[in-house]
Amino acid sequence: MEMITADLIAERAAVESYRDMIASIGPNDPTTRRVLEQILAQEAEHAENLTSLLMGERQSER
Repeated sequence: MEMITADLIAERAAVESYRDMIASIGPNDPTTRRVLEQILAQEAEHAENLTSLLMGERQSER
């Protein structure tokens, strides 16, 4: 469970980093922005999956 928690923390940090990059690029580079938005969506999905996994683990421990 500790490894999953560490992975979730890393995914959330990555999500925040990609959001910051997208915000700093703004409309100046639409191609890079689209690529970063796609990566952001994948990272957010990974974070959601890890959250679900952790919630399932916590419920099964009860």
